[in-house]
Formats: sequence, C-alpha cells, structure tokens
Amino acid sequence: MTAPELSTGAQAAISKVPLVFRAIQKLMDDPYCKKTNPSGIINAGIAANITIQSLLLERLNSISEEFIASDLEYNTPYGSAALRTEIANIFDRHFAPVTAVSPEDIVVTNGCTGAIEMLTFAICNPGDHVLIPAPCYLALEGDMGSRAQGVVTPVQLPLEDSMDVRQIEYFEKAIAGIKAEGKEAKMLFLMSPHNPLGASYPKKVLQAFLKFASKHNLYAVVDEIYALSVFDRSEAVAPFESVLSWTDLDAYIDPASVIVLHGLSKDFGLNGFRMGWALSPWNKNIINVLRCYSPFGYRPAYTDRIITKFLADREYIDSMLQISQRMLANNYQIITEFLNQHAIRYIPCTAGHFVWLQLPISACTKMLRARGEISAAEANSVKWTKENEVMVWDDLVDKYRVYIPTGQSFFSAEPGWFRLTFSIGKGELQVGLDRLLEACSS
Repeated sequence: MTAPELSTGAQAAISKVPLVFRAIQKLMDDPYCKKTNPSGIINAGIAANITIQSLLLERLNSISEEFIASDLEYNTPYGSAALRTEIANIFDRHFAPVTAVSPEDIVVTNGCTGAIEMLTFAICNPGDHVLIPAPCYLALEGDMGSRAQGVVTPVQLPLEDSMDVRQIEYFEKAIAGIKAEGKEAKMLFLMSPHNPLGASYPKKVLQAFLKFASKHNLYAVVDEIYALSVFDRSEAVAPFESVLSWTDLDAYIDPASVIVLHGLSKDFGLNGFRMGWALSPWNKNIINVLRCYSPFGYRPAYTDRIITKFLADREYIDSMLQISQRMLANNYQIITEFLNQHAIRYIPCTAGHFVWLQLPISACTKMLRARGEISAAEANSVKWTKENEVMVWDDLVDKYRVYIPTGQSFFSAEPGWFRLTFSIGKGELQVGLDRLLEACSS
C-alpha cells in the first residue's frame, strides 16, 4: 500500500528548498557562544539587529504582563484597532506621509513573509511573473512561489547599474521576453532600502520604476522594511524617501497600484515576533482582500497586546531607533575598515544590517588546493564560478565556522559575492572576520 501522491504544487515546493537552508540548519544546530560553544558557527548571515538586543529585552521584560481572558480567545486577524493605530503613528512620525495614515488602511500579517505571499495570491494568477531587481532578497522565490505559484523573475543587471535609471532597459527586455512566451507579468517588487545592497534608491530611479510599472499595468509593491535602519544621512548619498511622502506620486503611476510593506523584524530587531504589515491608502480592494486572507496568518492575541504597548511608548521607540542607527554605523565602520585593510571588494552601503562583498579569489584557490583539485601552478588561472562559490561557502560553514549566505541565493549575476551581516555583537563580529580572513589567506 502506498499513500496517494501529493499535489503538483506540493511536489514543486519540495523540489525548490532554498540552497541557503542547508547552512542555516547547521547554524541552528551548532551556534557560536563565547562561553559555552566557542567553536560553534558564527551567524553573520541572518539579517537580525543584535546590536539593540539588550535594550529590547530590558524594555519588553518591563512591560510583560500576566495573561488575561482575551488572550485565550481569537483576536482580530488583521491586527487590533489599537495595534494598527500605533503602526499608523510610526508611519506618521518617520515616513513623512503626504496625509496622515489611517489604521483602516493597514493589515497586520504574520511577518512580511505573510504579507508578500498574500499579495501574490491577490495580484497574480498561478504562473504570472513578478519582476524583481537582482541581486534580491533570497526568500522571495518561496514567499511568492511556494504556495501562491507566482513566478519570481529576477532581472539581472550590472552592479554599477543597480542604483541607476539605466536598469529600466533590462526590465523592458525581461517583460518583452515574458510576453513573447505568452505569459503575463503582474507585479514589480522593490526593496528600498535595498536587500542585499544596503542603499536607498535615488528618487529618480524609483520614479522610473513606477513609470515602468504603470506603462505595463503592473502593481508596484515597495518593501520599506529597512526604512528606519538608515545610518548614513550625509549629503553624498541618496536619502530614503518613502513613496508615502511623494506629493506627485500620481504623476508616475496610479497610486491604487502601489502597496507599501514594513514590519517589526528589521528596524525593531524583533524577528521572532513574526509581525509585518501592508499599507495602501489608495486601494480599499487590496486592503479588503488582505483582510479576507488574514485568518491564515493569525498572531497570538497576547503578542498583539504586548506590541501595542511596546509601540505606544513613542519616546522610547524614537530613542531606540536613534541608538540602533548609531550602533549600525559603528559596526559598519568596523567592517569597512577590515575590508579596506584586506583589499576585499564591497559595495558601500548606507542602510540595513549587511554589506555585499566579493571574497578574494584566494578563498577559492585555497579551497580547491586543499581538495586536491588544482596544483600550485594552476592557482593563478582560477576564476570564480557558481560551482566553486558553493564549495567555498560549504567550507566557510563546515571548516571555518562562519555562516554568510552565498550570492547565488540572491540570484547574483556574478559569482563570488556574499552578504555579510554586521549587526551582531562586536566581539562576535571580530571573531567572524578573523575566520573569514583565515579562509582567504594563502
């Protein structure tokens, strides 16, 4: 006797388990701890703001409460009115919206992962394409494709064009190819500040993106989850400007086609609380359909209540965000000094928790020689390839005990790139950098 086959969708999901999960499981099973597990794996890969962890724990423990009767019952699946009011206040204080954000235009979800999946269900039919600039956030393929069956289509372009309007040419070619195959594209997905490049799009680039979306009748989803983790506000860099703040948004696209995402995980350092939110002040149909889907992403009533109280202390929140930005800037200085000292190529960033870097080819030659795959005479001819990038990545985790995700997980066009998270404790960061240096040394 055999069990019936799983659905074709389930079989497809199993076949597309992200490459990065292989290393994350090793990390979870053997994490570094200076006192109890100094030979464990350094987590310099998951985007989590550990720099403010002690500050958060102190505050959350001070406002923790006993359970009450309503915590045992169903809560509002798209977020209580009180919670959505506090989220609206976050937008009003920090995103400079043209008009005050209404709690009625917000849907709270089980992390931004839940919001992204629900939006894919709402916007795409199975097989419809979602255009995303590459390199891009590694989980999007699963978020959009695993159940909603949207087709994530990373548009690969030269790194030097990643913050330039020139990239629209690549998007025009990509959508022409989709249409030539008789397929449809329904969504343009953008992250600003960018993951993994760690910079805000210049406004003229976002304007060009929205004009492109309007031209091809696409929804534009703008994920602003790192908006409050901008640590460099100097005049030399493009400032973060939320699309909510544009007085002329309708000059580029029908605002009803725009949805904004944000959440607790990154700016607030609360990945484990699994709370994100989607906002569209211009499209009630989108909000209503997300409300219809929201029972599939319930959060505990207790969580909603505690986070409402957490966000309601506006003086604390605004102070915590300033501290976070200073600590991110300090850690970024540490890591860039290291990278410059050792001539490791990287893309300068201004926001977020990570830096996009290309390891020296010495990391590759050292690995290949240790495996006996090349001779000393062949070392000078080694080039980065997708295959040896993964082998180096395996060595980083298994041999050198540091986890950073490989560029392939971000659909990088050029091999040898990795994303290194610097928003961890300074001691742990230094150990991780020392281990990386060892992996790259001849």
